[in-house]
Amino acid sequence: MTIVCLYCNKPQEVSRRAVQLTCKHCYKSLKVEDILIKQYEARRSIETCGMVVVEKRGHVVADRILCGGLIVRGKVKGAVTSRGSVLVGPEADLIGDVTAPALAVGAGAVLNGNYQIVPTQPE
Repeated sequence: MTIVCLYCNKPQEVSRRAVQLTCKHCYKSLKVEDILIKQYEARRSIETCGMVVVEKRGHVVADRILCGGLIVRGKVKGAVTSRGSVLVGPEADLIGDVTAPALAVGAGAVLNGNYQIVPTQPE
């Protein structure tokens, strides 16, 4: 499967079983696995080429979230940069700046921040 580095934006082939690797272009460590958050978590940053899913009882406070995609059903507070779609459920809270190629928001969701919809650039 092909992933795109979160830092240098260059594509590379990886095994489907890979969980973590080093980018062969910029030599930074990359996580490939999806992250599921079911409870309160405070972190400096969340970085993965996979999906970040915040369940209904999940609550994340992070300085930055770099991900391949984001699904929010609970609460997220922090700056989000996503390479894929950001989906916000109808009872979710998303507080912070978001940069993504697509943003879908359910009726009743709480949004607070600046939102930039930027298309992904083909390499």
